[in-house]
Amino acid sequence: MKETFLQRLKSSKGLSLVTLIIIAAFIFGAFNAYAYFNPDFELSRFSVVRFLRASYDTQRMKDLDKIREAVEAYRDDNDEYPAQDGWCGRIISLLNPEVKDALLPYFDQRGIPQDPAFSGTNKDYFYRREDEDSFVLMAVLENAPEGTQAFNYQGCYDWPGDGVYNYRILVR
Repeated sequence: MKETFLQRLKSSKGLSLVTLIIIAAFIFGAFNAYAYFNPDFELSRFSVVRFLRASYDTQRMKDLDKIREAVEAYRDDNDEYPAQDGWCGRIISLLNPEVKDALLPYFDQRGIPQDPAFSGTNKDYFYRREDEDSFVLMAVLENAPEGTQAFNYQGCYDWPGDGVYNYRILVR
């Protein structure tokens, strides 16, 4: 007698639905692991890691806008930007807290925003006072568009090295 399709599915000889789900989960996990370690992989833009990094990048841009607003409010109140001309370093710095201390009153109890993935590291948000009329805020975008320029400053506090910061807000 010929076995029907439903009987074959119920049979223990074929693949069960649980087995198919496990295989699909394994393939999905392997794809994401490969995409994580090989960002040039053609399909990596569809990985979960890529979507998480994109959400972090969006948060970074919003955070720098909030910090920019606080720096401009500080200038409105004090007729100058925080720190002296040429000062540069991470905003949240234990060794050189001038900017952190100056901006803290302009934020709520959560404090000054820090990088969602790199807070407390040498890739946290960076501030540079160019002169009395301009300043720079920088962050590290993980999914920076191809050909994005990296910004470099020499002689800054906590400078992580060249080619780290690839997103900048320059206010003049």
